[in-house]
Amino acid sequence: MSYGLLSPDKPLGRRRPKSAIVWAAAGLGIAAVVLVALERNTDILSAPFGGVKNSKAPVVDIEPPLQQVRTRAYIRAASLGTEGFGSILQHFKHSIVLSSALNSTLILSWNEVIDDTNVYSTSEIYNARIPPHQLTGVDLTKACRVQDHLPHGEREPLVRALCNGEDWATQKMDGLKRSLADCSSILDLENDELIQDMNGCIMPWVRDRLTPNIDAPPPSLTTSSRPVTVGIHIRWGDTAVSPTKTDFDPATHTFYGSMSLNHISKVISDLRTHFPEHGVHLTIAMERADSRVLDWLGEEAGSYTLLDSTDVLGDLQKLAANDVLMLGESSYGVLAHLIAPGPGLTLVEGGGLRKFSNTSGWGRHVVYMDQYTSDSVLLLERPV
Repeated sequence: MSYGLLSPDKPLGRRRPKSAIVWAAAGLGIAAVVLVALERNTDILSAPFGGVKNSKAPVVDIEPPLQQVRTRAYIRAASLGTEGFGSILQHFKHSIVLSSALNSTLILSWNEVIDDTNVYSTSEIYNARIPPHQLTGVDLTKACRVQDHLPHGEREPLVRALCNGEDWATQKMDGLKRSLADCSSILDLENDELIQDMNGCIMPWVRDRLTPNIDAPPPSLTTSSRPVTVGIHIRWGDTAVSPTKTDFDPATHTFYGSMSLNHISKVISDLRTHFPEHGVHLTIAMERADSRVLDWLGEEAGSYTLLDSTDVLGDLQKLAANDVLMLGESSYGVLAHLIAPGPGLTLVEGGGLRKFSNTSGWGRHVVYMDQYTSDSVLLLERPV
């Protein structure tokens, strides 16, 4: 039988006598009188929402601990090698793209670079901005190897197509996401990657990990009298010419991976011609700095900042934080361009390796020296 709440057919159960109802009502009335008396003469009753009424004791609000958001770790487990700071980036660009597509935090396994007396860890530098709880709280309950889900031969075509925004790559990536959905962390064991280009694609990730923390960009050249700041990379440390080589001529020497001194001198002269009211301040990054090279530029000692310390990241950030960058295709120089904190102009010697392709996203013009004219420096006053 079906019935509603007010159905006359609903079983009423055991009937209670009227006298019981009367006694119950009387009891409730007495209890109300007692409660009112207590309210007026004591602090026993609690105020609304749990506060103690008229209490002289301090109230301590105990908040539940905040739950730290844990993102899935993508661990680049294979060795990064022992090349210099810039060159090592060429060995894990696939991992950057794949981890970003999988909404995971890329963590680089430990490596150490020994450069004469300077010993540093590239992975430590790249991992430094990852919140500590994400490094120490990696969930290895179900650690999956990406190689078990993405064959080696399909890896680079997929990564390049993702960078190019190709539809088939997006669909392929959706399938990879589904196959890895239950994995608590991801391991990447790739150990033979060497990618010179694709820097425009990974630029956001690199900037997130390495860009210098600057409170505000410097005032525009058009609204201030500050000097034009110029960062110059002269590759020398691993390509240095012996001091005993008597026929060394800086003017004709080919600086592998950086700009020729003739071109550097020409650009400095053009800047001083076009911005006489500002002047120019130079910052020169040169490992194992050699006076034979620096003196050729004709700049007075103490008039420029020389970067040649064991602070690998610090020197790179100081080189990057300039209006104008003069670089070659050395990976270290490219890295300075990728993390440059504001609008500006990057002048490049070379370009055949396409390391600077699609890297103007943060407002820096890129001009190759075979297309350079004296008026190219005026791009400093024009948005990209």
